[in-house]
Amino acid sequence: MRIANVVLNDFTRDNRVLKVSESLAGAGHDVTVVALHKEGLPMEEGRGEWNVVRTRVATSALPRGTVFGVLKMAELALRVVWRWRTVDAWHCNDIEAFVLGWCAQRLNPRLRLIYDCHEFEAERNAKPAVERKMVAWLERRMIRKAEAVITVSPSIAAAYRERYAHHGLPEVHLVRNIPEPKPAADGETSDRFRIRFGIPQDGFIALYQGAFTHNRGLETALEAMQGLEDSGIHLVLMGYGPLQSLVDAAAADLPHVHVHPAVPYEDVLAHTRSADVGLVSVKPTCLSYLYCLPNKLFEYLLAGVPVLSNDLPDCRSLIEEFGAGSVVMQDDADGWRQALLDLQERGVEGFQPGLAKAAEALSWSSESEVLTGLYAGG
Repeated sequence: MRIANVVLNDFTRDNRVLKVSESLAGAGHDVTVVALHKEGLPMEEGRGEWNVVRTRVATSALPRGTVFGVLKMAELALRVVWRWRTVDAWHCNDIEAFVLGWCAQRLNPRLRLIYDCHEFEAERNAKPAVERKMVAWLERRMIRKAEAVITVSPSIAAAYRERYAHHGLPEVHLVRNIPEPKPAADGETSDRFRIRFGIPQDGFIALYQGAFTHNRGLETALEAMQGLEDSGIHLVLMGYGPLQSLVDAAAADLPHVHVHPAVPYEDVLAHTRSADVGLVSVKPTCLSYLYCLPNKLFEYLLAGVPVLSNDLPDCRSLIEEFGAGSVVMQDDADGWRQALLDLQERGVEGFQPGLAKAAEALSWSSESEVLTGLYAGG
C-alpha cells in the first residue's frame, strides 16, 4: 500500500512520525513522510525502507493567526493535496493534516484516512478559544470520513468517544508514544550527568527532559530548587525551547541546576539512565495536558528511572500500575521540593521491581501492532 504519512512540520524532531513510518515500512508498505521544507534541509531524503519529501510553502513566513492560518492551509491544499491525492492512504498527524486529507479524499474517494491525534486536538495548550471551537467544528463534520482514529492516552480516547459518538466517529484505537527499549551498550556509563557537571556520587539527580516551554512545569521545577543548595539534590534540564534563557539564567545562579543540550532521539535513553528520578511536571491547563501521557514518562520508565509526576490521571494510573514512582499532590514549588527531599531520604531502590515490570510490558513493538493492523490487507 502507498501511504503518505503527512505531518505539517519540518520533520526533524517528530519521533512519533518516525516510529510510525518505520513500522509501516517494516510491514511492507511504501511509505513517504510528507513534511514542510525549512531552509537548510533537503527537499527529499531516503531513510532506508521509506522516504521523506518536503514541500516548500511560500506562506510559511506569515505571522501566526486565524486569517494567516487559512492562507497557509489554502497553499498547502494546492501543493500537498494535489501531489499526494493518488496514493492509497493518508496517515494524518493532527488536525491540520486531517483537514488536508479530507480535501484529498474529495478528489480521490477511495483514499483511506487514518486520523492520528497526537493530542486532544480541540483542547490543545495555548490555543485561543476561537481556534479550539474551529477544530471541534471541523472534527464534528469530518471525523466520519476517517477509517479509524488513533489517540495517545486512554483518557483522550474516552473523550473522543464521548464527544463525537453521535457524529459518525469510527473506531478509536490507542497507540501510546512508547519508545523501543534499548539496553545499555557494553561499557556504557550511567554517570553521564555526574561526569559532565561534576556532580558527586552521592548527589541525587532529578531530570527534567523535553521542551523548555510554558505550562510544562519548568518554572515550578526551577523555583523548587531554590533553598535546596545544600541538600545534595541536583536538577538537570535536558532539552531546548523558548524558555532557554530562563533555564540558562537559573543554571548561572544556582550551582545545583545544570543545562544539557537536547540529544538525538537514539541517544535519549542512554542519557536518561544517568538520573535518579525523572520529572513529569506538565500543568493541567487544558484537557489535552490533563489527559497526557508524555514521551518522557515512557523514556524514564524504559531507562529504569522512577518517575515523580504531578497528579495527571493517566500518568498516575501508569505509575501506580507498575509501582514505578510517586505522585506529587501539591503542584507548586513547596510540594515539589518536599517530594524530592522525601525521595532522596527514602531512596529509589524500592521502585526497581516495578521498573523491571514496566520494561517487560512496554515497547513500541507492542503498540505498533495496533497501527499495522489498521493497514493490514491493503
